[in-house]
Amino acid sequence: MLEKYLVVGIVFAACVLMIIYTQIGSDKKEDKNLSFKEKLQKEFSNFKVVERNQNLIICREIANQRIPEELVLIRIDPEQKKNLRTSGKMLIATYSKQPSIREVKKDSAAYLV
Repeated sequence: MLEKYLVVGIVFAACVLMIIYTQIGSDKKEDKNLSFKEKLQKEFSNFKVVERNQNLIICREIANQRIPEELVLIRIDPEQKKNLRTSGKMLIATYSKQPSIREVKKDSAAYLV
């Protein structure tokens, strides 16, 4: 009878330790201090992230052109729901709060090829 409790206790302790380990590992201290623009630039290093009129724009720089090609415009407006629409070749993504990098990647994957 005591062996059953011992096995259950060991499994429970292992689960608690695994949960603690995964929670500590997911918080990168260096990423907490970065602004949203810096996080986007780090994630989309092949592109240039520009802030204009409180919007973030992910651009592709093209050789022999002064103006970069705007691919994704990210707008954060608490008054609106999430909205994805296109304007020509550009995606205009409106979020009610700051989106996660994963969400931005998922929403803009087709436009950042």
